[in-house]
Amino acid sequence: MIIQSPGGDAADRLVLEAGRRGLEQAGWRSVLAIEDMEVFVGPGRPPKVCLVHRRCVLIGTYRPYGQALSALIGGSRGSDELARAAVTGGWGRYVLVWRTDAGDLAVLRDPSGAVDCLTWQRGGLRLAADQPAPEADVLLPAALAIDWECLGEIAEQPGLVSDQPPLKGLTAVAPGEYAIVGRTMARHPVWRPADIWRTRRVDPSPLALRSVVDEAVAAEADGQTSLVGEISGGLDSAIVSSSLAAAGRAEGARFVNYYGDWAEGDERAYALASARMSGLYLEVVRKPVAPITPEQLEPLGWGVRPALHGVDTAYDQEMADRLRAGKATGLMTGQGGDAVFFQAPDPQVVVDRRRRRGWKGFEPAYWAEVGRWTRHSAWTVAALALGGGRAHPARARDHPWLENSEDLPPGKRGQILRLANCQLFWGDCQRARAADLVHPLLSQPVMEHALAVPADQLLAGVRDRGLARLAFADRLPALITERRDKGDLSVFYGHVLLSSLPALRPFLMEGRLTEHRLLDRDELERDLSAHRLMWSAGGNRPLLLGVLESWARHWSDRIERRREEVCRYSS
Repeated sequence: MIIQSPGGDAADRLVLEAGRRGLEQAGWRSVLAIEDMEVFVGPGRPPKVCLVHRRCVLIGTYRPYGQALSALIGGSRGSDELARAAVTGGWGRYVLVWRTDAGDLAVLRDPSGAVDCLTWQRGGLRLAADQPAPEADVLLPAALAIDWECLGEIAEQPGLVSDQPPLKGLTAVAPGEYAIVGRTMARHPVWRPADIWRTRRVDPSPLALRSVVDEAVAAEADGQTSLVGEISGGLDSAIVSSSLAAAGRAEGARFVNYYGDWAEGDERAYALASARMSGLYLEVVRKPVAPITPEQLEPLGWGVRPALHGVDTAYDQEMADRLRAGKATGLMTGQGGDAVFFQAPDPQVVVDRRRRRGWKGFEPAYWAEVGRWTRHSAWTVAALALGGGRAHPARARDHPWLENSEDLPPGKRGQILRLANCQLFWGDCQRARAADLVHPLLSQPVMEHALAVPADQLLAGVRDRGLARLAFADRLPALITERRDKGDLSVFYGHVLLSSLPALRPFLMEGRLTEHRLLDRDELERDLSAHRLMWSAGGNRPLLLGVLESWARHWSDRIERRREEVCRYSS
């Protein structure tokens, strides 16, 4: 938590003193103070904090491409130039904080989004944090309240959970953006995926993709003293674990695969084949069907954002316990690969190809291939190619990464949408509280490389993740690289949901979401019938709603307790 106290207001001093007491009682400590700015870290796994330049603090890890971060900062004039120099001069998992020449607080969040950052003001105090400590809620905004409209948007579009939190008074800094907190609140994007597509040119070869992934995996591993790696049986986690082994960083790491009781959810054969080829020992763990109860969902409501990433509570808790028992510092996964490597069977890639190749892109044979891959008729695909693609669907709100992206080819814009949804993978959950979540495929260098490669070239022969398959073919078993289907846990989660209904139905029917009319009781009762859920396409939606309900109950109570505390404190 960063606190700037620029004024000498007596009320601000009282609030700051009360906040300090709360932080200290919870085990937080002050690690750095510069002029009117102070940095506090919590008792769990405190991040690295260092002064990198006069009035500029780095929280987390930064890896420069060339010049040191201090040199980049020293050569910058003004906040915008500083922020741009930082995001183009290196990468990592960080938040950069500085005091502007005007005396305001400036906060930059790295483009990967690995470290969350929220800003707000409390009287004359200016603050930023990833997760405000409940013991110091006196420091939260005076007007703090649940934003029910925002929460309703998240219920309809869960990917928006990584954008603005459903709390009035708190403002999230988007990945690749810096915020100025002072007399006015302003947010300034300095990195957007659409700009990478417009300005960056990279080598689209398999070797180039392999090189950037290898470098990212090795760098992320160097920042951890003890790793657990998850090998799901799919292509993406196989690529990451093979890169880890090839870099010589797998020694001492432990690898695990979770499998379900149904054939489509049992990926052990693929995971074991991948582990054997990379020379890794793999432990396999059964995922039992067990009901998810409101009590299990309760911890997922403690954070500023609903912890949708922890909705599989049995897996989340088992992995968190495993990480703590092994004293692991990081959990390395292949998450994000579907978006980065382009897994989605999107027929609109023919539009991307025609726009890239001009009238050379008039290729009926290619359209037929895309039709077979996406299960569309060749006529439908041809109409897309010649007509420029479909209009973007109307949405309540888009992630900031999609702003000013209307001119992009539709396949590339779809990739950006999927990358924005992947920000969920950095979110709060039990395993994130136990160790760092390490997703190398969502690191800035890998995202930038994949964003700069045209969508049709990522397919390399009209196969999902075709370029990635070619890049890592000699490291992975043919069982994986030549696989046409994909593991499916929908049957498993269907049984989990059905077993959860006795407790989940009354929890939602009589909850805060229905009270505030985010959900209609009659529709909810129909949607929660066992017969309807068996044939529902969005089978996990009731579980996601359960997380949102837990969050709403927790924050309703927390805000009320804060109000009472502030009243006692003021009197």
